[in-house]
Amino acid sequence: MSEENLPISTNLDTTDLQLQLEQLQREFDTIEQKVQEFKALLYSHLADEIVEVQELTVIYKELKLAKKQKRVLQKQRGKKYIAPKGLKVVSASSEKTINTEDLQEKKRLYKEAMFHVHPDKFSMKPEHTELATEVTTKLIQIYKEDDLETLKAYHAHIFSNVSLTELTKTANVQIHASETSHIKIAIETLKAKLHQLKNSSLHKILTEYENPYVFIDELKVYYKDKLSKLRKRTRKAFK
Repeated sequence: MSEENLPISTNLDTTDLQLQLEQLQREFDTIEQKVQEFKALLYSHLADEIVEVQELTVIYKELKLAKKQKRVLQKQRGKKYIAPKGLKVVSASSEKTINTEDLQEKKRLYKEAMFHVHPDKFSMKPEHTELATEVTTKLIQIYKEDDLETLKAYHAHIFSNVSLTELTKTANVQIHASETSHIKIAIETLKAKLHQLKNSSLHKILTEYENPYVFIDELKVYYKDKLSKLRKRTRKAFK
């Protein structure tokens, strides 16, 4: 059946769905732009603090693990057992000799990725920091031990917009599905992304705060306190 002979209702249905998809996309793009602009502003004020908190969080977890392992060994070997010295924190710059230009690029990519790795970094909820620890640990390892190309690859992976979950959801879509089916799938996917964006901490701040810029001062107080506690808890690692 030629396109012009298709039922009129089908053509109208497809057109309506396409208009709905375009409307959702415009709404998503508008909100996303505002969130990204606000995120860039926060980055300019707090990037160093956020990166340091994530680095120290990893070190603190390593210290706790080492302490736990020490207790286990002491029980196994008796009270006379003397544990080896604490964690040795090696400066990332001392790991490999690379040219200054590559070093600066590594630092830039590392800082960007650290800032981005937290999906909801400004919520000030400890459980969200917990979610980023595994990726943060891997990022630190690559920054210290691998070359610029490896870091670039991991940086690109972190900034990838397509998650494994999204790929799995679309894996069983039939190749010969109708145009209407494809548009409906696209609409549902975009609705889910829009819902997630609207429920993000940054969007809530932009819509619920009378003056969103006040949040910068709140974050500075939060990170100052957080860093003070983490520095005390991890000072043994730097001796």
